[in-house]
Amino acid sequence: MNKTHHLSVPFLPNDLEVLEIGDLVFLSGEIIVTVGLPTHERMRNYLVSGKALPMNFENNILCQVGCYVEEKNGMMQSRYINPSTSTRFEPYLPEIIEGTGIKAIGGKGGVGPKTIKAMKKHGCIYLSFIGGASALTSDAVKEVLDIKWNDFIMQFRLIKLRIEKLGPLNVGVDTKGNCLYTDLQTQAQDNFEDLMQELNQNRRV
Repeated sequence: MNKTHHLSVPFLPNDLEVLEIGDLVFLSGEIIVTVGLPTHERMRNYLVSGKALPMNFENNILCQVGCYVEEKNGMMQSRYINPSTSTRFEPYLPEIIEGTGIKAIGGKGGVGPKTIKAMKKHGCIYLSFIGGASALTSDAVKEVLDIKWNDFIMQFRLIKLRIEKLGPLNVGVDTKGNCLYTDLQTQAQDNFEDLMQELNQNRRV
């Protein structure tokens, strides 16, 4: 039976080991978000060249969500966050996981095999945002803490947010490299084969 977990970010050493694919997670604390492909490319290039990133990713989560921030009464406020498809960032994620000490990636649609391999190696997980729940997840954002790389458009910048009970997020990949999407694909293929056998039998009747 799938379980529900309430976790704080940054994560503690043993927080993620108990999670299994299909479990639901609610997060509170500080997260880092960006939806930019150029942002991920720059992060990768910084890591390759040994240049320090402007935020500390260790034991944190990088969420691939668009975040619209505007200034009101001298303060930066988040108007919404909206998840993006994580497979778009596959060329950069393995090296980002390898080089930052990050422990979770958040987005939608899952991640590719190279990212899953890096996750298994470094005890990292994938958390999937529930589709169509942007209003609910946006309400979990309580404060904009920091914004870096202001040469990018707002959604592409690195943004640190304080969140409370962000979720539900679905564990798509656990620290052991088990992948919910692979299991669902296998199940769908098995069901398809059974269906075709049944259809063929019915044709003979």
